[in-house]
Amino acid sequence: MSLRSLWTREAESGFSEIADYLEAEWGGLVADAFVSDVIHTIAILEVFPNGGVLEVTDHGIRSIPVARQVRLFYRIDGDHLIILEFIDTRSSRYKRTKE
Repeated sequence: MSLRSLWTREAESGFSEIADYLEAEWGGLVADAFVSDVIHTIAILEVFPNGGVLEVTDHGIRSIPVARQVRLFYRIDGDHLIILEFIDTRSSRYKRTKE
């Protein structure tokens, strides 16, 4: 049985910001590739939800790379895959998750 994905507002916003940035800076092909990679990764996680790295054990938060500098953070809640957010691995925010 596969999980059903649900996106938080933070995830929707971050995804849109990244896709818009890629389109503006690198063009539609790059942005489309990012979108395709995200959709593909989520489809895999819906079937294999433990495929990501466990980042925050207490809350069951996992992450998986979806682009060279972007990780998708998610957690499993019953039969739902909760897409929490997308974080640039070069950011100080990501570095805090590793401390």
